[in-house]
Amino acid sequence: MSSKLTSELKEGMVTLSDVYSTSGKLIMPKDTVITASIINRLIDNEVLFVEIAEGENLEDAISISFDDLELQTNNELKNTPQYKKFTRRYDKAIEDMSEHLNDIVHKNSKVDIDSMVNNTMNIIKSGSSGLNILNMMSTLKNYDDSTFNHSLNVALISNLLGKWLNLPEDEVELLTACGLFHDIGKLLIPEHIIKKPGKLTEEEYSIIKTHTKKGYELLRKRNVDIHIQYSALMHHEKCDGTGYPLGLIDNQIDWCAQIVTIADIYEAMTAKRVYRGPLSPFTVIKNFEEDGLKKYNPKFLLCFLEHVVNSYMNCKVMLSNGQEGDIVYINKVRLSKPLIKTKDNFIDLSKSTDISIEKVF
Repeated sequence: MSSKLTSELKEGMVTLSDVYSTSGKLIMPKDTVITASIINRLIDNEVLFVEIAEGENLEDAISISFDDLELQTNNELKNTPQYKKFTRRYDKAIEDMSEHLNDIVHKNSKVDIDSMVNNTMNIIKSGSSGLNILNMMSTLKNYDDSTFNHSLNVALISNLLGKWLNLPEDEVELLTACGLFHDIGKLLIPEHIIKKPGKLTEEEYSIIKTHTKKGYELLRKRNVDIHIQYSALMHHEKCDGTGYPLGLIDNQIDWCAQIVTIADIYEAMTAKRVYRGPLSPFTVIKNFEEDGLKKYNPKFLLCFLEHVVNSYMNCKVMLSNGQEGDIVYINKVRLSKPLIKTKDNFIDLSKSTDISIEKVF
């Protein structure tokens, strides 16, 4: 690692960490390849130093220039070697997870947490940064709406949030495992209810809700880590006591379960479902802003929302008024309402309250 003066930067160097302006605005993510225009942008934002990858770090860095990243559509992203490596490892993890969880539930097999966590960590390594992982996950909405796909995504998001919270590596891996196993109880629910395309009846919803206790009991009998057990039991609890199955409040809810809950809600709302398409991340963030601080741990939620929003900095979006533009500034007071640069002008969504972000490209 080397800290370089902005004036010493040369084209082709690769950033080792995210770069922020003095006002806290994300200018570029880690693993960005330096170009002449990026150097000018850094100077314009009065950035004095940048951490640059060297040696082994440089060899491991993914060489995608930030200028290219700004213009990259999902189709272009899917053609990159990085994306292909990500999806290969993702598909392998889904296949292994499906086999292993079904064996645990139906064949009374031993729980092999280490192998499942290792598969997930390999996916994360192929993504290289939270920005890239979230971007690539957003393109995987053509997968079947399955417990396995959802659980893997929740594990990936929980892992990211653990890192954003600066937790020790062993706790980040524990959170990853909690995400992987949180919905195992759904494998004990009739499939016709899990995959029903229409609205559930009250009786069907009552059956669905039993998956938390079923998953907990299954994992308890296998003597897995207590946090993994509690994440299966408590991931539908809310800090204001409105959740299930126990109606717990605040610190009565296991800390890992509190984090998995946020990841679970975000993934479920932004993913494709049999009864609807994926919601815009900014629609989900808006929902979190409106009542999330009562229902979820503010320490975890605010960290999550800020990093998620920053990951979409400079991304192209479609607005509800039909215009397209780029996110150029994050409003820290209203994270769901950034400043958008369109072809002809700027739109401050915090002031234009009738306009929202419908889609992120």
